[in-house]
Amino acid sequence: SYIKNTFRIQHNFKSYGGKQEIGPFYRFTAVIGPNGAGKSNLMDAISFVLGVHSRQLRSNQLKDLLHKDGTNDVSPDGAYVSLIYGLDDAEKEKITAHLGELPSDELNFTRRISDKGVGSYSVNGSDVAHDEYENILKDLGILVKARNFLV
Repeated sequence: SYIKNTFRIQHNFKSYGGKQEIGPFYRFTAVIGPNGAGKSNLMDAISFVLGVHSRQLRSNQLKDLLHKDGTNDVSPDGAYVSLIYGLDDAEKEKITAHLGELPSDELNFTRRISDKGVGSYSVNGSDVAHDEYENILKDLGILVKARNFLV
């Protein structure tokens, strides 16, 4: 399993103000750019949507991950990062056990932070608990606790 032909969408996450769409990603994707271009924040966004805790993202609390404009204000919309994962047939069969019949061959993972710093998770638009979110990722071979999904 791997994230294939994936688009990642983020809104007001760290240094990325507004809505940004990045991708598609393939089996091997390199992120290059000059210092200050946002490479580390891109890696943090991917780690964030895959359920990594804020303290592992160079932040003390979730609210620190919200984009701040020039006045140091955060958006009342909060922030989110979404990852669209294309499923093969075997993966779709595994995931159907968790979520029931799927409308397509894609899963949309979204993690949100409210403007107050409260986090939530959803899969295909339905709210799920962190443990269920992590179990679905695990069924896809993405082991968040192993931290082996980004190098």
